[in-house]
Amino acid sequence: MTIVNLSLWSVLFVAWIPYTIAVGSADPVSVQVRTILVVTILLMMLLGIVRLRRRRPVLG
Repeated sequence: MTIVNLSLWSVLFVAWIPYTIAVGSADPVSVQVRTILVVTILLMMLLGIVRLRRRRPVLG
């Protein structure tokens, strides 16, 4: 599921770059997409941290 999620967000990012160049970064759609991408990056980093912590032994 993580691979599917990353690939979908990558497609969104790649499509967002030319749109932002054409319309500008102050466009409301561009701002919303940027917010979605930032929140997603933060959540994916948090997920990665949680997954790494699960692999370590608790008393180890």
